[in-house]
Parts: sequence; C-alpha cells; structure tokens
Amino acid sequence: MTAREPDARRPDARRTGTGPARRPGAAETIRPRDPNRLRRLGEQVQTQRFERSDILAAQAEIHRLTLALSRTIDRPNFRRVSTEDLERMIRLYDERFFGGRVLPVARAEGLTFGLSSRMTRIAGKMVTNYHRGDRDGPRTFELVLSTTLLFQTFEDVDRAVEVTGRRCRDRLEAMQRVAEHELVHLVEMLIWNDGNCDQSRFQSIARRYFAHTDYQHDLITQQERAVRKFNIRVGDVVRFRFEDRTLVGRVNRITRRATVLVQDPKGEKFTDGRRYLRYYVPLEKLQRVS
Repeated sequence: MTAREPDARRPDARRTGTGPARRPGAAETIRPRDPNRLRRLGEQVQTQRFERSDILAAQAEIHRLTLALSRTIDRPNFRRVSTEDLERMIRLYDERFFGGRVLPVARAEGLTFGLSSRMTRIAGKMVTNYHRGDRDGPRTFELVLSTTLLFQTFEDVDRAVEVTGRRCRDRLEAMQRVAEHELVHLVEMLIWNDGNCDQSRFQSIARRYFAHTDYQHDLITQQERAVRKFNIRVGDVVRFRFEDRTLVGRVNRITRRATVLVQDPKGEKFTDGRRYLRYYVPLEKLQRVS
C-alpha cells in the first residue's frame, strides 16, 4: 500500500480423487494450490457480503483482542510491535471474515510475516515469490508492514489520518487498515495468482469485507514530517554539525534521515560538474539556511 499511489500485486494443481479417510482429531494435510479449495474460496470471496455494522463490530473486537493478547502492543498508540502481533491480527481477520479458510491454504505454500523500517512510503506490501520463475510453479508469500510509517503517525505531527478511506483514531487502527489491505492482496494472489488494488475486483472485496472506500493511505511520511515539524524540504540549503565542524550542504533526499550533499573535491562527481560528499543526518540535527 503506497501513499496515494497504486500498489500492483500478482490456481493450478494436478491430482484429483479421494484419499484415505482422516482419523478423528488428526490434523488435516492441505496440498499447495489445491484447486478444489481455491475454487470454493473464490466462490466465497466473490459473493460474501457483510453489513457495515458487523464489519465495524468485528474490527473493534480485533482492536480489543490485540491489546489484550499482545506482549508488545500495550496501548492504541503503541511504541513496540512484533511479527507475532501481525500474524495474530491476520489470523483473527481470517477467522472472523473468511471462516479460517485463507491462512491454511497460504501456509501450505509458504507464508511469512515481516515488519520493515526501510519502507518509508509504502505502508505495506504482499510479496509473491516464484521460486522457479514460473507463475504456475512453487510460490511463497510474504506480508510486510512498515514500522517507520506507523511510528511516525500519531507521534509529533497532529492531523487527521485516513487509511483505505477510513478515518483512524490511533496507530493500532491504522495498522489494522493496512493489514486488511494486504490480506486482500493475499486472497487475490492465492485464488487468481494476480491482483491489483486499483482494479474493481480488489476494491469490491475490500469494500464488502472491510468497508474500505479507497486503496491508499495518508500516513505521515518523513517528507511531510520534515516540512511540518522542521520546515525542511528537498533542495533546501542546511547546516549541521559533524565531528566538531559545521558543514553546509543541500538536502538531496529525505527518507528516515536526510541525505545532504556537501561540496568537496574528494567527493563524487555529479551532473552539475561539481563533487559532493553525502551525509546522512537526522532531521532534528539540521538547521535551514535562509
């Protein structure tokens, strides 16, 4: 899920027939890309619809359970989060909205969860890995959320926040909306091996299951934080301290830190014919030069 920008994402199996009867209480073995399971799941996903009141009640219950069960999320505007929290959240959504049918078939192929501090514009991503380069061959999935965007939101920039067209009251609600969005990507990839959040099928699923009205987020990016809190933009001339020296340079990029180019004969040659050294400086260490 990107900041105001589409996030493109991407059943086939052999063998049919009935195997041996399963022993009572035995764990069921699920074959990767089982065509019958995927067909039934596809029929469910294409037709099932929830009342908005039921959606909101289930989302509120998942919010409550996350706070009650997590060992790291201790408040709605949490300061720590783990992959265990994300995995539990997705499992709760699967149980309440899909009857627990999504995660077992995803895990049969391979599913992992991740948190990334390097994602500074994309709030979440669902990666499909084709291990032989063949879309009909073995594949695994990875569902990842951005901790950088989550922790920058509801922190030191005070404004209303919307994710998927839904107003978020706290960081945990924002995490839920992003997780819901990526779960829809997972569902599409499992069933159809293709998907795109700016297409009608994705938006229909997201609306019927989670009451989403948009497929983008406006979480606080580092670029927005730089402007609102520090009045610093890409292209600005700034000064900062480095090893007991005061250096002056130009802001070239803003991610978790600002990339500042300082003119230096030992530096890399740029297209303007000058040489610059790169410095990676926390925003709070920069002073804008008027």
